[in-house]
Amino acid sequence: MLGEIMEYLLIFLLVIVTVVLGKIGTWFGLSEVVGQLLSGIILGTSLLNVVEPGYLIHLFAETGIFLLMLNSGLESDVKEMKKYIKASSLIAIMGVLLPVIAFPIAFLLLGYNMQTAIFAGVVFSATSISITLAVLAEQKKLATSMGAIILSAAVLDDIIALVAVTLFSVFVGGGALGINSLLPLFAFALGIVLRKFNFSDKVGALSTKIGNWFFYPVFFGSIGLEVAIQGLGNKLTAIIIFSVLAVTTKFIGSLWGARLSGLNVNVANAIGAGMISRGEMALVIIQIGISSQIINDDTSAEFVVAVIVSTILAPIIMKPLFKKV
Repeated sequence: MLGEIMEYLLIFLLVIVTVVLGKIGTWFGLSEVVGQLLSGIILGTSLLNVVEPGYLIHLFAETGIFLLMLNSGLESDVKEMKKYIKASSLIAIMGVLLPVIAFPIAFLLLGYNMQTAIFAGVVFSATSISITLAVLAEQKKLATSMGAIILSAAVLDDIIALVAVTLFSVFVGGGALGINSLLPLFAFALGIVLRKFNFSDKVGALSTKIGNWFFYPVFFGSIGLEVAIQGLGNKLTAIIIFSVLAVTTKFIGSLWGARLSGLNVNVANAIGAGMISRGEMALVIIQIGISSQIINDDTSAEFVVAVIVSTILAPIIMKPLFKKV
């Protein structure tokens, strides 16, 4: 009984610290996700070692993933996507193709096994739209055609990445259809279906509120708990390479897709920048990889650090390029 009470208290501590550091991150112009990940690193094995990932944290983290993907589906406007299907499809395909080719090559050259190398391509093919949304809203470009194209391309990116990681976890990770691999895809599809109903706004508002104040902090904090920064010293070269690739492959690939669809240089550059951030979507995929035993906790650290770097750099690159449009 005492053990259970202690576990709940530690989860409460994780939530409080994660929410606070997330807000501090936004005050410094960073993504909330960055602050939330850092909270897990501070409380976990890397520094204070006061919170350990247990059954309840894992359960709440899985619920956080479900709510994240449900809300992503609820926010995906299929009708709006159809208006810009040519441009968004080319941007999404090129934005996926370049990371899927470049990351496995880089991982193999650095001595990683084939399974980890291919999975890296899947992780960094995803796009996190939350940071881009914030910058678009800040510059009053959310309702523009450029904003709609970025949102549509990001949704297509994430659908491709979710299907890829689901198939990969089934055929490579465990050889069976597990809840960990199917849950995000099911939640995303459920959100798209629920969007058609009048009550979808209420569902989205409630799930976002519950997620923001409890389940999302547990999810992002739990990832940070398992990052051991002490062992990253000998991986510094790899982390730098992965971080550079995370930014350049998505930027160049999406830019090429935008240019192929006939968009001008300024808009194409802005769209390329808007697709850089990996954030929560890549973290969901990393967690699926760990749950499906595609990668282990030790290897996941360099994935997480590269995601953090791309998430920090994305708005810095976006803001001046968005102003030119």
